[in-house]
Amino acid sequence: MPPAADPPLVTGHAAWAALAVPPPGYAFAREEGRLAAAEFITLVRASGLGRPVEDATRMARMLAHANLVVTARDGAGRLTGVARCLTDFAYATYLSDLCVDPAAQGKGLGRALIAEVKRIVGRESMVLLLSAPKPMSWYPKLGMERVANGFIIRRD
Repeated sequence: MPPAADPPLVTGHAAWAALAVPPPGYAFAREEGRLAAAEFITLVRASGLGRPVEDATRMARMLAHANLVVTARDGAGRLTGVARCLTDFAYATYLSDLCVDPAAQGKGLGRALIAEVKRIVGRESMVLLLSAPKPMSWYPKLGMERVANGFIIRRD
């Protein structure tokens, strides 16, 4: 049996911008330069995203050098999601980290965070996300396009 086709793509800036609405009870904010490393580490660890959470200094550097950090917080102000990006706001955006607290998963928060990133960077910038193996089947369900034209030099 052939593999199932991916769902339809969400195309165009306007279509993605329309999805940039946090689920009820959550709010988005830009927190580059303000998000505390300890809070970020707690969320990354809870979400299961494979990052060097045991190295707080490195995680702090990751945050310090990201020039777009979109957060999602619940009504009590608790951090529930983060999209950490490197972008020139003109041509390219690398969505390096996307994580959502397990208690908030399944509510559309991840997709809305991705859409908020696209809304912020604008119609001229693409958004590239490199996925870990486990969520590879999740991103196409959101309407994201698969790409295979990439190369990498791995970190030590």
